Amino acid sequence: MELSGKVGIVTGASAGIGAVLARALSEQGVRVALAARRREKLEEIAKECPNETLPVRCDVTQDKERKTLVEETLRRWGRIDILVNNAGIGMYGPIEHASEADIRRLFEVNVFAVFFLTQLVIPIMKRQGSGMILNIGSIGGVVAHSANVTPYVAAKHAVVGFTRGLRRDLEGTGIAVKVVCPQLVYTDFYRKSIGAERMAGMVERLKDRMDTPEEVVQGIFAQLSSDEVVIFPTGKSRKAYELFRDL
Repeated sequence: MELSGKVGIVTGASAGIGAVLARALSEQGVRVALAARRREKLEEIAKECPNETLPVRCDVTQDKERKTLVEETLRRWGRIDILVNNAGIGMYGPIEHASEADIRRLFEVNVFAVFFLTQLVIPIMKRQGSGMILNIGSIGGVVAHSANVTPYVAAKHAVVGFTRGLRRDLEGTGIAVKVVCPQLVYTDFYRKSIGAERMAGMVERLKDRMDTPEEVVQGIFAQLSSDEVVIFPTGKSRKAYELFRDL
């Protein structure tokens, strides 16, 4: 897909992979609707984007706010060419200690929001005869890469399965569907998921094995035109998959 002149939506655009990807798309000439719950952070990211942007405060778990995001994007630019489902949360700890509320919240953000926002843009992309749906998954969506992250692994497996099924559903429509499965990435996402103290220790132990958001985004762009439905954005991600896939 030629990116210049296209219109995209990026959820979770206020930090981490989402912010870096939104800036990179803007640099490629994409007009980007930036979606996240923190409006002030979106405004900061918008200032860093060289092309036109539309910051939209959006809690992706809320149906009304998802619809508003799509409607405002269409009102501003008249089309939607790219949807990046990036918003997500994590969970760390033994499964028997996880509360029902926390597990339900995890699936609302990481799974159901992806399903329902995608539902909204598919008819638009079908009318256009083209589009791209890019889901940000995790290495945990294809392998059980770590202990004490079972609900997260289950949720990301759902995203990968959704992506594979959706690709079959949309064959012949001109809509590309892919899922990105990065391994450990040094972002606030992981710090919030496992705690600042544990994160500091993990970075010290694994700093040579972790990727940066910039490395992940560079890998995404390098593979956008491939026929693969699952993108391992870095060599470290693919190595992690090969290491854990038979376990």
